[in-house]
Amino acid sequence: MAKRLSVHAFRLKERGLERLLGGIEAAVMEVFWSQQGALSIAEVRAALAPARPLSFNAVMTVMNNLVGKGCLDRRRSENARSYRYQACVSREDFVGQVTREVAQGLVRDFGELAVTQFLDVLREEDPTSVERLRKFLEQEGGGARDGQ
Repeated sequence: MAKRLSVHAFRLKERGLERLLGGIEAAVMEVFWSQQGALSIAEVRAALAPARPLSFNAVMTVMNNLVGKGCLDRRRSENARSYRYQACVSREDFVGQVTREVAQGLVRDFGELAVTQFLDVLREEDPTSVERLRKFLEQEGGGARDGQ
């Protein structure tokens, strides 16, 4: 799996990535996931500008917070006067790791009640998903997948 993340909040009232990261953090990560490679603070600021006109210092602070959370990697640029940043986790790996940790915490703390709630939500959101899950569990013999 990807680098270990340090995301400690889950905002119930938000949607999408903003449940896991602040709004600006989520927007910054979307910039990195949509553009491959290393980016400067100025490049990220320019990409955000149409929807979020932010100061250079605000973008720099958010990006450095994302370094601390394990989402971005920071390296000196060739001129050694600035940094280039790069996502160190894909969007899929980020969402997978954090949602697994949330689910694991809920199941650990609330056991069968949490699992029942997951099933109820699946029935409400996508009624066919429960049948797909049942088939998946039958194929797996009802056990954990890949030794987990």
